[in-house]
Amino acid sequence: MSWQALFTAAALLISVSLIASGRFPMDWVALGTLAALYLAGIITPDQALAGFSAPATITLAGIYVVSGGLRRSGAIALIGQWMLDAGGRSPGRLSGLLYGVAGLFSAFMANLAALVILLPLGYRLSRAAKIPVGKLLLPVALFTSLGGYLTLLGTPPNLIAADLLQQRAGVSLGLFSIAVVGMPTFLFALAWVAGFGHRLLPSTGERPMQVGPNLQELSKTYKVDDLFYRLRVRAGSDLAGKRLRDLDLRTRWEVNVVGVARPGGAPFRPWPDLQLEENDEIIVQGQRANILQLASIHHLEPKGSVTLVDLARLTPAQLELAEILIPPYASLVGRTLQEIQFAKTYGLNVLAILREGVASAKRLANTPLQPGDRLLVEGAPRQIQALRKDADIIVLSQLGPKLEDIVERRSYLMLGILGGVMLFSLLPWGSLPMAALLGALLTVIVGASDSREAYEDVDWGIVIFIAALLPLATAMENSGLAAGLGDFLLRFLAPLSPYALLAALFAISVLLTQALPNSLLALILTPIAIYIAQSAGLRPEPLVIAVMAGVSASFLTPITDVIAILVRAPGRYAFKHYVLLNLPIVVVMGLSVIFLAPLAWPW
Repeated sequence: MSWQALFTAAALLISVSLIASGRFPMDWVALGTLAALYLAGIITPDQALAGFSAPATITLAGIYVVSGGLRRSGAIALIGQWMLDAGGRSPGRLSGLLYGVAGLFSAFMANLAALVILLPLGYRLSRAAKIPVGKLLLPVALFTSLGGYLTLLGTPPNLIAADLLQQRAGVSLGLFSIAVVGMPTFLFALAWVAGFGHRLLPSTGERPMQVGPNLQELSKTYKVDDLFYRLRVRAGSDLAGKRLRDLDLRTRWEVNVVGVARPGGAPFRPWPDLQLEENDEIIVQGQRANILQLASIHHLEPKGSVTLVDLARLTPAQLELAEILIPPYASLVGRTLQEIQFAKTYGLNVLAILREGVASAKRLANTPLQPGDRLLVEGAPRQIQALRKDADIIVLSQLGPKLEDIVERRSYLMLGILGGVMLFSLLPWGSLPMAALLGALLTVIVGASDSREAYEDVDWGIVIFIAALLPLATAMENSGLAAGLGDFLLRFLAPLSPYALLAALFAISVLLTQALPNSLLALILTPIAIYIAQSAGLRPEPLVIAVMAGVSASFLTPITDVIAILVRAPGRYAFKHYVLLNLPIVVVMGLSVIFLAPLAWPW
């Protein structure tokens, strides 16, 4: 073996050791290794910089931007809303939908980003369907990992392996090529977890206290979306020029004014001495019949209803929603809101009362409070915060408007952009990097992210890590290291049939990925797999797919897989839970590689 091969091997071993130690950032280790190989003359300047313009790098950066736009636009909340509507309260249906959505998200965005988005949704489904968190979180992590095995976009190792296959063998993989073996594995996992696997998991776990219901859930629970309306003060209205205090709308009409907007201005929270003017728009809460009668008598123009989500984002600095509980020992029990003078005492409006699962927004002022009543209130953040010091009230959740909770036109546009990225990449004249780049551009154009947010959405550490890694494969080829390692493995693998060769490569990849980062393994093993295929006169695609699948099986144990590690504490999982749930799936993954990859790419 030449000194160049030995130098390259030493550089890779040092890189692996530094990354595995966790003491040094992966991207800087990769850049240092790249610089060392260039200074040693093993790669040229053009080869050293080629990774920064590689299709894998461009694709990954573009998909990060699209993923951020999906989250920020409310598109993911929209999918979650559809899922809750379709699943109802059935534990089996809800968990199955959650697993499917986990696979869908992670197929087109970074797995870690998908998990971070899905965890709060998982906690809410756990509460809605009374599913123990321990039965839910590990499967969510599993299907998030498996979803990355459905498309080339799913994980960086997929992009790295596909890019190297194109460079070294001139063979291109399509966006969904890996789904030939990934989809059967995913479907088996759904059946396994639903049928028996969930029984292997503990009925434990805990939901973080900060994860409460979102705006859509509160709106659905309290049935308040038809209680808010906009009214314009017309010219000649007898309300113009009067103070809100003097109108006494709460007593006369059972209507509360929760917001006022001057012409051309943003809505704000009103105060009692605010004087209404012509063309003001007032946002009121009450029964529709009362509001329409108020509008008719006082010459106000109805401007349409306002949803709870719209109400929450009208004045984010001045208005928040909260869900409060009346405990059995409270002095408020047995008294009505009018007797308490709730609005005057606490500075908050009660929007609805939930009692024994039944919501009501009618005649609230004369309703005696009972132990266990849950009240939906709105008001200034400081007034809601003051409730936490009141012994008569327990604050269950405090909600301000979150962009990712708000479903609007951009939510549908972003789903269309994601579909466009997929379609463009499949066209004969399209390409995956350009599809991702155009998707990122459209994300900014439609306003789902601004330019600053788009840059912030990209995990530049991962992008630079991959850009610096890709030239290392060139160094392995230039130095003869890939050929040397391939020849060494062929001494043992040459007598094997092509199917046994696939099994061996898959098993080696699975074992190594339990201890080493899967992106680095994809970089090291893919050139070796291509060399073995070329030396044995075989098509390289099945062997590269075996490497992709094997390095993606890091979820088997909670050692190197970040996603598996993240759910360990909240789900209270032991090491055995990972192996018991995931080992059958890894076995089926291996069988799908051995028997289905050669069908898609015949020897």
